[in-house]
Amino acid sequence: MKIFRHIELFPLLCILLIIPGCCLLAQNNPLLLNDPEKKADSLQLAEKHYEAIEIYKEILQNNKHSLPEEHRFRLFVKTGNSLMHTGQDLQAQPWFRQVINVGSSLISEGVLSDAMTGLGRTYEYTGKSDSAFFWYLKAYQLVNESPDTLRKARGSRNIAQLLRVLERFGEAKNYCRQAVDLIPGIGDFKIVANIYNETAYLFELSEQFDSAAFYYEKLINISQDNNYLKGESTGYNNLASVFEKTGKYQEALDLKQKGLVIDRQIDDKYGIMTSLVSLTESYLLINNYQKAKETLNEALILCDSSWIVDLSGIYYLYYDIFKKTGNSNEALRSYEKYTALRDSINQNRSREKVMDILAKYETEKKEQQILLLEQTNLLNESRIRFQWVFIGGLIISGLLILVTTWFFVRHKNHKIKQMQLEIQQFLLSRRDSENSNIKHLQDFNADGTIKKWGLTLRESEILQLLGQGCSNAKIAETLFISENTVKFHIKNIYIKLNVKNRMEALLRCRESLTS
Repeated sequence: MKIFRHIELFPLLCILLIIPGCCLLAQNNPLLLNDPEKKADSLQLAEKHYEAIEIYKEILQNNKHSLPEEHRFRLFVKTGNSLMHTGQDLQAQPWFRQVINVGSSLISEGVLSDAMTGLGRTYEYTGKSDSAFFWYLKAYQLVNESPDTLRKARGSRNIAQLLRVLERFGEAKNYCRQAVDLIPGIGDFKIVANIYNETAYLFELSEQFDSAAFYYEKLINISQDNNYLKGESTGYNNLASVFEKTGKYQEALDLKQKGLVIDRQIDDKYGIMTSLVSLTESYLLINNYQKAKETLNEALILCDSSWIVDLSGIYYLYYDIFKKTGNSNEALRSYEKYTALRDSINQNRSREKVMDILAKYETEKKEQQILLLEQTNLLNESRIRFQWVFIGGLIISGLLILVTTWFFVRHKNHKIKQMQLEIQQFLLSRRDSENSNIKHLQDFNADGTIKKWGLTLRESEILQLLGQGCSNAKIAETLFISENTVKFHIKNIYIKLNVKNRMEALLRCRESLTS
């Protein structure tokens, strides 16, 4: 029964072990995150960027430690793009900058290029063309030598757009041609649509209206084929602009109405407002002032108070309508509102310029402080390095002095020892010589000495004792006489031998013996 009980519990234990394991696997496996990410990507394609942002942030928050670096930074780029499309350009910039700061050491060139492109676009949308051009060019250079056709085409299109803003139309067309040539290898229809739109607009600005219409129609066709409503609406409105410039007002009006229908379909408030304004301009061209006013009233209702530039344009159209219909008072009031809004825009632009100047000043000031700090650090490092070199020099000098002194003392000691050895050898040789002399003196004949030198017997005895090396005191003790008497006899010996000291006396005796 116990065995069967354990068998019954076994499936339960398996379930208890498998479920936490599956949860852990789901938490750590990036492949299982694809469903919410795909949902966010779909929302992004459908222009529902606010919802997409929330999902992207949730994925990053819930999987911050388990996502691979490449995947995580790709989500950063997607979040930045959605923020940018909701008008939050400044909020989008930090997301792109985090990716750029990582560099290509941890992520692919494609993700890095996307981040640079996104950052450039935020600068373009905020009117900072120089910064936008810098990042577009960096993104383009990063992928220019790679086989990544899509990113190369997108980079060419972005640079062309900025060159067009800077009125460098010839260079802009060259980049557009590069982008158009790359279209067959591009799978993203939105990128292709943007290339067609930019190319057409350049031809429109150059008054090459047939070419402009050709590329706007291509934009409309590719948007229709891929159900890209925003691109289709843009194509209709831009092609309408070409028709107006060529005098085809009714065709232009029909195209703008098609664009407005699509904007209402996708519930694009800003798109609807701009389409209504554009439609008002078409009604004015065909002198349908009543329809123009009705359309403009609808645009005014939709226009947000923060869209100051668009609002000023609306009031200028009101001024134009009232002026042409003879309503001077309303025309004047509309023009006053237009002027007030333009002044406000100019003030805002001036304020923005001042803020930009202040920001640049603060940036340059910080850069100078950083540079000064770096120079101070370098100076301190140089001082420390000099101090260590100086201390090292002192130590080496001290060691050299010690070594030199040791060698000098050693040499001196060697010389002293050598001199001592030479002295010892000399003394030994002298001693040997004296001993040999003494030995000869010890054997000399006292009678012969007495006879030869005329010495007395006592003087002969004393000379013999001198030859044996006895001192004056020893001689006195041996002969039982006083020391003074010994000195007296020695003095007489010196006189008789004609010498000045004992050594000479002994040598004289030796000479006499050898002879």
